[in-house]
Amino acid sequence: MSPPSTNTASSTFSMSFGDPDDVHPVLIAGAGPAGTLLAFCLAKLGVRPLIVDSNHFTDHEWGRGDALLCRTVEALRSLGVGKAMIASGSRISERAYWDMTAEPPACINISDVFPVGLDIEDLYALSIRQGLVEKILTDATTAECGVTILRPWSAVDTRLDAEDPLRGPVVVTLKSQYGEMREVKARYVVGCDGGRSAVRRSLEKYGVTLDGDAHPSVWSAMDVVGFKTDFPDINKVAIVASAHGTVMIIPREDIKGMNCIRFYCEVDRSKPPTLEDVIATVHGVFHPYKFVWDEINWFTIYTVPQRIVSAFDVEERIFLAGDAAHLHSPKGALGMNTSLMDAHNLAIKIALVETGVAKPAILSTYALERRQVATHLVHMDAELIQIYADHGKSTNPEDIEKLVAFQRQHFAFQAGTNITYGPNLMVDANFTHVPSAMAKLVGNEGLVVGRRLLPAVVKRYSDGLTQPILDATPCDGRFTVFIYLVYRPGGMWARLETQSTIGAASVLRVLGVTTTSHLSAEAAALVYDRLGLRTSSAIAPVTTTPVLFDTSALYSDDVACLSPYIDHAAAGPQTPAQDILSLKAAAGILLHPLYQKWDIDIGTGGIVVLRPDGHVGACAVSVNMADHNVGVPMAALYQGEHTYKGRQKVRKEGG
Repeated sequence: MSPPSTNTASSTFSMSFGDPDDVHPVLIAGAGPAGTLLAFCLAKLGVRPLIVDSNHFTDHEWGRGDALLCRTVEALRSLGVGKAMIASGSRISERAYWDMTAEPPACINISDVFPVGLDIEDLYALSIRQGLVEKILTDATTAECGVTILRPWSAVDTRLDAEDPLRGPVVVTLKSQYGEMREVKARYVVGCDGGRSAVRRSLEKYGVTLDGDAHPSVWSAMDVVGFKTDFPDINKVAIVASAHGTVMIIPREDIKGMNCIRFYCEVDRSKPPTLEDVIATVHGVFHPYKFVWDEINWFTIYTVPQRIVSAFDVEERIFLAGDAAHLHSPKGALGMNTSLMDAHNLAIKIALVETGVAKPAILSTYALERRQVATHLVHMDAELIQIYADHGKSTNPEDIEKLVAFQRQHFAFQAGTNITYGPNLMVDANFTHVPSAMAKLVGNEGLVVGRRLLPAVVKRYSDGLTQPILDATPCDGRFTVFIYLVYRPGGMWARLETQSTIGAASVLRVLGVTTTSHLSAEAAALVYDRLGLRTSSAIAPVTTTPVLFDTSALYSDDVACLSPYIDHAAAGPQTPAQDILSLKAAAGILLHPLYQKWDIDIGTGGIVVLRPDGHVGACAVSVNMADHNVGVPMAALYQGEHTYKGRQKVRKEGG
């Protein structure tokens, strides 16, 4: 283990633990992807975390996770760190499959890493090492609230309060690398300390177990820098099958000013594998192509477990996230991504409770939602690792095609675009949606309650600027209420203007979307009449007229686009009897893409409630709102007559 860069004689024992009787809001054990995102997200939402890690940063700097996928990048964008991640990484858009047993060796298939029909703005895999992700998140946390990671401290025991386990503080015994001991109290504890999680092991006394099996294969990962090669597909993810085995290569971001690539390959488990064996396998698989490199930046040998904890939490006070909760191979590039999204899900819910917005009951939804994802992942991974183990060992073309077919089948799950949370306190159980004729014509199913919001580009009414609608919904702890406007006396807009909850700007963000052009003079007259009286001045005194929102929150859905769901080349016009929307949709053109993709009836409008994590919580698409119980998830959140505490920015000096 590398020594710390400063203060090698002791740990950060006295820096930030506070008084022994202090009860921290959240203690995070582990500063991997899950822990660093959890800390940043909590800090951003007004909760100051305490985060410890058993290693020095130098142990985190290289290797390990290697890519961020579509939905993860989307979530990081909403938190304000997406641009930094993208600028630091390398985008990969294509995947190539090579058969080196052919004469001559040949690329037998090329595919997009993710097809356009997934409908997501960041349609690529972002190659970026795990240590860089952690550093960006750690720096962002420090900038947000002054919190730094306390190293090297391990959580050797975690226990509920003996006298009041449901409401008393959780007690954590910490031990430094230098033998120091410390007890810390927190309202919530989250174990993000990896596959060998000490927090998870300490929860065995509460009946928590790690269940599952392991695949018998043994694999290696190796990052080389300063490489040269004559292999043609070096800028793609490439799966290369040969008589010597199968190797997968992943282009990486530059390291130390040099180009970098990662090799994954299976190794012979009949003897202890060595680095020399792996190098020989790489050269053998790629023959007659050649690889040379300046140095090996990182190397590991690993086996493949497929295991999930029996419980993701204990009494909704102690939680497990990331590898502490589920283990699988890195083959689907979902280890770091799933860990990050675990943390994203949990941090938002803890923040809603800690800032007084929500009832603690919503914390039960973390285990419900993320166990569902982990279970699917582990089952998928068991199949994938077997396909990789078999790939290239058969001369049957159908066997070689299995890997291509598998990737095609699981595109949406790997990208994160089809993850759909089932009904719970934060997902409306009462909404059923049958796609309209227009949605079917486009090839889409519309919004799905429990799934991420579909992207669309709109015009902001206040200034006419074009922007993605997702940019209007940053992750700041608020729920977004989209209102699809059709204004008429007694209609939805008029009725909603009188609802008291619309004024709760610290909890709800209300956005209006209309299909009327942003250049419409008639619409302008209506907007000025209904929305233009909010400003108070001697010239324009405060009006008593109810106002739903101001013009900066009104958007025009009039930016036409090509439908991502249909084959544009095969689409053609329909009969003249069809209306213009159907004609254009059949040709692959959406005139009102937000309404058409989300399957909102243009004649009646509707309401969609978006959770802070970007998943749809509830929908109502009928003009008669009494027919829809859109308030069910929201009612489960509110504490009642509470004083909202969470929107003020936490200060760097504490609190």
